[in-house]
Amino acid sequence: MYSALTAVAWAVAVILFRRSGERIPPFGLNTFKGVVGMALFLPTFVVLGHPAVPAGVSLRDGLVLAATGVVGIGIADTLFFASLNRLGAGRSAIVDCLYSPAVVACSALVLGEPTGPFLLVAMACMAVAVLVGTWEPASADAPEPRDLRVGLALGALSMGLMAVGIVGAKPVIDRAPALWSATVRLAGGLGFLGLQAALHPRSRAEARAAFTPGPHWRVALPAAFIGTYVALLLWIAGMKYTYTNVASVLNQSSNVLVVLLAAVFLREPLTVRKVVAVLLGASAAVIVAW
Repeated sequence: MYSALTAVAWAVAVILFRRSGERIPPFGLNTFKGVVGMALFLPTFVVLGHPAVPAGVSLRDGLVLAATGVVGIGIADTLFFASLNRLGAGRSAIVDCLYSPAVVACSALVLGEPTGPFLLVAMACMAVAVLVGTWEPASADAPEPRDLRVGLALGALSMGLMAVGIVGAKPVIDRAPALWSATVRLAGGLGFLGLQAALHPRSRAEARAAFTPGPHWRVALPAAFIGTYVALLLWIAGMKYTYTNVASVLNQSSNVLVVLLAAVFLREPLTVRKVVAVLLGASAAVIVAW
């Protein structure tokens, strides 16, 4: 349930991030969403009465979560936003289909999680759904060849880093509270972004542009709230309460939802192939939940 809800929240966030990316550069947008997310997570600790350091976790656990946050949030999310800007929401979903296979492969190799035939069938259905629903080789609004190549490369690298990050964090997430795990991972990613801003003038300029009040906040704030606070909590909870590979396939259904939302809010065409993709994606979610 948590993983399926993550897909819904993230799909909405992707559409909002795509709009935000028209005015805010990738590094600035990633930093903005991280600061907004942290500003929401810390008061949540106080309201719910959670301890700053839960029982049963160690300093090593915190360092592991922070390190995976650097990889999966600080680096991967910036690459994702750069890819999203170049490819658009629909085509970005093509690259995002690499996330689930990458997580399944990493979890099988590192964690020894099972990869039964039904899960593989669900992965195949989801990959076909995304490819059928988003590949538009003759589309008039196709990006420039260089943007397409760079966008695909950045997106693929982003998905790989996200997979490495979550598989590395999985053992700690299993025994630590979901809220604490999400906050520490976000803190690690935000710390890396802060260091990058301190060392690179261009990064500082991008962050400054993002935090300067203006009309872009009307989209960037809800995007950060849904994409960082809501989706991250649901995502961590999904990873905590089921296998990493199962959660990743359910998370993958967000790509199909992106196609639908992009048609409504970004005016991207909704073709028969995209309707077929939605049905395939729904089938994959049913198979993996079975």
